[in-house]
Amino acid sequence: MYPIVRREVFSETSFLWEVLAPDVAKSAEPGHFVMARLYEGGERIPLTVADYDRDKGTVTIVVQALGKTTREMRDNYQEGESFDDFVGPLGLPQHIGKAGHVVLVGGGLGVAPVYPQLRAFKAAGNRTTSIMGFRNKDLVFWEDKFARESDQLILCTDDGSYGRPGFVTQALKDVLDNDKPDLVIAIGPLPMMQACVETTRPYGVKTMVSLNTIMVDGTGMCGSCRVTVGGEVKFACVDGPDFDGHQVDFKELHARQKRFKSEEARANEDFAHVCNLEKKLFTEGKRTYKKMSELPPHQHKMPERDPHERAANFKEVNLGYSIDDAYQEAERCIQCHKPTCISGCPVAIDIPRFIRHLLVRDTTAALETIYESSIFPSICGRVCPQESQCEAQCVIGRKMEPVAIGRLERFIGDNARPPKAVPPAFAGKLGKVAIVGSGPGGLGAAADLVRFGADVTVYEALHVVGGVLRYGIPSFRLPRDIIEREVQRLKDIGVKFETNKVVGKTFTVGQLTGEKGFDAVFVAAGAGAPSFLGIPGEFAGRVYSANEFLTRVNLMGGDKFPYLDTPISLGKSVVVIGAGNTAMDCLRVAKRLGAPTVRCVYRRSEAEAPARIEELRHAKEEGIEFYFLHAPVEINVDAEGEVRGMKVQKMELGEPDERGRRRPVPLDEFVDLECDTVIYALGTNANPIIGQSTPGLSLNKWGYIVADEQTQATNLPGVFAGGDIVTGGATVILAMGAGRRAAKAIGAYLQGGKQTWPITIDDANAFVPGSFPAAPEGKSAMLCPKCHQPLEGDESYICCADQTVQWRCDDCAKVSEGFAFPYGACPHCGGKLSIVTGRTEENAATMAAIRTAFEIELGGQAFYLQAAAQSEEPQLKALFGRFAEMEKEHMATLSRRYHASVPAPSREIRQEVLSVYSGVESRPGDPANLFRVAIGLERRAVEFYEERSASAPEDSTERQLYRELAAEEREHVALLSTEYERWRAGKPGLL
Repeated sequence: MYPIVRREVFSETSFLWEVLAPDVAKSAEPGHFVMARLYEGGERIPLTVADYDRDKGTVTIVVQALGKTTREMRDNYQEGESFDDFVGPLGLPQHIGKAGHVVLVGGGLGVAPVYPQLRAFKAAGNRTTSIMGFRNKDLVFWEDKFARESDQLILCTDDGSYGRPGFVTQALKDVLDNDKPDLVIAIGPLPMMQACVETTRPYGVKTMVSLNTIMVDGTGMCGSCRVTVGGEVKFACVDGPDFDGHQVDFKELHARQKRFKSEEARANEDFAHVCNLEKKLFTEGKRTYKKMSELPPHQHKMPERDPHERAANFKEVNLGYSIDDAYQEAERCIQCHKPTCISGCPVAIDIPRFIRHLLVRDTTAALETIYESSIFPSICGRVCPQESQCEAQCVIGRKMEPVAIGRLERFIGDNARPPKAVPPAFAGKLGKVAIVGSGPGGLGAAADLVRFGADVTVYEALHVVGGVLRYGIPSFRLPRDIIEREVQRLKDIGVKFETNKVVGKTFTVGQLTGEKGFDAVFVAAGAGAPSFLGIPGEFAGRVYSANEFLTRVNLMGGDKFPYLDTPISLGKSVVVIGAGNTAMDCLRVAKRLGAPTVRCVYRRSEAEAPARIEELRHAKEEGIEFYFLHAPVEINVDAEGEVRGMKVQKMELGEPDERGRRRPVPLDEFVDLECDTVIYALGTNANPIIGQSTPGLSLNKWGYIVADEQTQATNLPGVFAGGDIVTGGATVILAMGAGRRAAKAIGAYLQGGKQTWPITIDDANAFVPGSFPAAPEGKSAMLCPKCHQPLEGDESYICCADQTVQWRCDDCAKVSEGFAFPYGACPHCGGKLSIVTGRTEENAATMAAIRTAFEIELGGQAFYLQAAAQSEEPQLKALFGRFAEMEKEHMATLSRRYHASVPAPSREIRQEVLSVYSGVESRPGDPANLFRVAIGLERRAVEFYEERSASAPEDSTERQLYRELAAEEREHVALLSTEYERWRAGKPGLL
């Protein structure tokens, strides 16, 4: 790494770096250049040495920000920061001798490399004349330095704003006419150097030029910098960069310099676009900066391996976005004023902010934004069910496909340069914490705790770190090098890992807090015990649990047997029971192991399958057969106990229950499937080792550890638990969220000297801001991945299937709906969200409230339709028409939610009457008056609903309805007010 010890800005585009590089400074001579590279993956660019100080060990370069790399140098690197590579000195130095009268001409940034040659020629006893050329006065630099070393200094500006007006060639011609020099040195843009050469040619004065041509390595290897000099091919990086200009073939050189002209033009267009976005999004702080109508309706497709190829190997299926793919998809994010996507993320990543940084090509800042909430963007971007979390709450998802947030997160994790991982300076001061399990929950807690200053040791029962990430997820979904990279980062910041340590067997939780001296323990052991059906024949040899099957392949390399030692016995026909993500992994692994026939048997419909839509699609493309609405009843075995088939019973979906869920009902119809291998993928049960070995630890009736949903604190002081061992089988990101909550609570516990127990959410928030909504109390550990409601039995599935999910904010009463229930707080007020379930009670008061709401909404619709008809401005006509549609949509929603018919719309409405109701003076023909009346009417509706809510009985349905309607009208007021202000300012509306 090379530190920037001094940085000086000359203009908006030109700047100086003084770089600490003792070896380069020791050997540098006038005329030399260096190759610089900022970071891994960056380009190597040639930069001429402008000065050097052998005593200080520094080299000075002056740079003009023209391309991507030089703009990064200008914008992203400050004094005191470092960059990766600084190679040199390269090329041949200028021959410095006693020439007599030497004229040195520098144009623009070429002034900088002229300076060391000027100083050297002066020191050699020559008489020096310096000609400095700039476009205007604002770009002038180093005039005083040149004046000290020059017998004569001529400073020119193209526009005449300073010094002598005109080009340097005219000043050079005057010197040639009046005081003929013995040698001319010209350094600057190629056209300027050629013009100087043609100016001196008639006078026969030797003219040396410095050719900073396109080059890659700077050592003569690539040949990119070749130039014809005197009929011979020379290489600027080896034979130059200084050549006799009268012998240079400038025509050929100009042609070679244009090689990347079209690419540079595209880059400049992109740069202008990015600059405009940066101004809008960061300088001006604009949000909702584009309309939905401008967006492509579909997500940018993820490149994938061909199904026939990938079904035969374990290479990653999804290939990831290219840079262009990521930028195009990021452009689909409209940067909402109230981004609901954050509420769908279990760890509350600031999704709009990381995409905002991606939009302006700042992937480093995008990664830093994700790191604030998640340490595993490359992992979570691959395996999280974004379609039922963040993407399910995306605003544009109401009209088209949502932004591909998960794919963008993966792109950032894979491609951004992470900050150097170093242990925090205060590590070890907070306390000593043991973490049981190195899965996502344990790793998430470890990352935060070590940053808080704790001394963290993670104990893992297996021989490698990663937990379910290693043994449960195949490499074609999550490559092993990604896991290793993320774990190594934790090691680099100070997390210690001990493998082959089974807590509860090797030593207990009590021993960790006792003789081993840990101040706190976080149990994230997972829920590894498999589930079986208890049907005849399931104890045959080739009946596997998903855990055994996947562990033999993912962790032990069973697919490489006998080259590796662990065998995997697989026949020619495989049946997997279940339809979650783990089942999809088993199906696809079996196919890759060579099984000709692989089938999925699932007792519910495809809509209820908890697997990600993408995983189902991939499995179908790879030749997996699906038997939905079929339930296993018996595994057929032969006399030797080998699997020979499976008997399955057909099912159908029954009538909806009180929560609207259709349960599978068996039919009197059976099918025999021929198979020789069966894999159970029906979820997991609590692993009993920790519970059995920790006296007094509270467990629920399913054997899961009882822990507070907000702090992860158990009933034992200093012992916390989270992830699958508390909730049952869930997702990577949910486990990580539990780990982060536990880390905050542990930090508060240790900071308080271990005096307070149990730790509360207030205690945790006092240590680190932020919290997560609590899960339902006293319920089954198995939750629906869409609506987060408890499931019946111990099988994971989507209970609400393709239904719309509704939720209400407990604070502002706003009712919203979408594909999936959010994980975060209310995007409107930050309050706690509750699921809306069941059919609303239909009493007289409730129906009266709904009828009143319809009357108000119909009046509003009639007003907006009339306003649209009266408006002469196309923008207002469209806008009021959209508001009329908004009222219509809201009535349709109310009708659906409360099972009431919408009355016939009002035919006519008098604006002067509405003006009285709104409290706004009626001014027919004034478009602004229509806005003010509309805002007044919506405010009046808010007041009306709030008054009715206050007078309704506590906990009554009508009270809740009035609160909901008041929240809806408040949103209308805010939206109308925003549109009004933008219309007054002459800006396009958000709608």
